Amino acid sequence: MIEVLIFVLVLIGALFAWVIISARRLMSYVFCNATVSAWEAKLLSEARLMELAEAPRTANIFFALDETGYRLQLAELRSGEPDMMAVEKALIENLNMRYRELISMVPRERKTTITKILQQMDLLNLKAIITMIHEKIPTELRIHDLVPSPTMPQERLEMLASANDLNELLEFLKGSEFFDAISGALEDYEKQGATALISALDMHYYKSLWRDVLAKRSQRSILKMMVGYEIDSTNIKLILRLKQGGIPSGEIEKYLIKPSHELTEEMLKAMITAEDLRSAIHMIHITTPGKILTTAIPQIEREGVQAAERVLDEAHLKLCRWLGFTRFFSIAPVISYIKHGENEMKNLRAILRLKTDGFEPQEIKEKIMRVPKIEL
Repeated sequence: MIEVLIFVLVLIGALFAWVIISARRLMSYVFCNATVSAWEAKLLSEARLMELAEAPRTANIFFALDETGYRLQLAELRSGEPDMMAVEKALIENLNMRYRELISMVPRERKTTITKILQQMDLLNLKAIITMIHEKIPTELRIHDLVPSPTMPQERLEMLASANDLNELLEFLKGSEFFDAISGALEDYEKQGATALISALDMHYYKSLWRDVLAKRSQRSILKMMVGYEIDSTNIKLILRLKQGGIPSGEIEKYLIKPSHELTEEMLKAMITAEDLRSAIHMIHITTPGKILTTAIPQIEREGVQAAERVLDEAHLKLCRWLGFTRFFSIAPVISYIKHGENEMKNLRAILRLKTDGFEPQEIKEKIMRVPKIEL
């Protein structure tokens, strides 16, 4: 009888401890995700973006953005003919302010993953630097084409941009995670040019991010859905683009990110060797991205690979929003905000640049990346 009583008390104690630990873990997301949800609610709606596309001049767009969080960054750029590169940097810096605050709010157990997701900006800058070194762009002109990063200090970025050649860039990168990726691809660079290094960086980044996701114990399923879809999507886009560019099948495979998520090695090989777009998509029709592309085959056959990329990106935004809404006490709302914030910035950048270049409103609207509505 005493043994039974002790067992019951131990069981109750363990249950009580589990409840406290679970509640503490959930509460660590409450403030962060409530803040993030408030930020996401303030993102420009599709209707608002369409109104901006209808604006007669870029000056009208700047005036309309005075009512948004972009006012401070754009205040000094609205007079005269705007420098579009400066405008784009201002839009990105506005987003980076939120991202830096986000890193400080995210529960400690998820800071590494979120920081790695945000390092995509560092990846873009590094790929741009490599391309400019390859094309022998003068060092004093390079920094103008780079964008602010939420995870890399500006001084570090300027130092990397000042490298005279790839050897000096590697010296600057010693001790960083990108050093091995670039140095290991130098032999391929001699044969294929900058594409070899850029591909090596992409593969390193996504493999590193995927390892981080798979190493997690809690919320692994959520992270696998959000990050795994992005990796599968990246592989699909790469295969379709390279096939369209006439790259031999044997060459395409070495540029892929492996392991992928839903896409098996056999599926990837079948896509690579498929005769046309429709056949390539059919090879993955049982996967999440495959089902999405299958429904859009007529559009893809009319418009080409760009339509496939757009469909995949819009579906990713929808997935992120759905998980952010249905898994509120998790990391999902944070990743959802990151992806939707990036999408808003890219849409604004496209609207302003196309308006400056004299495109008609309808043409601009067609370039806006829409976020499909979620069905409850």
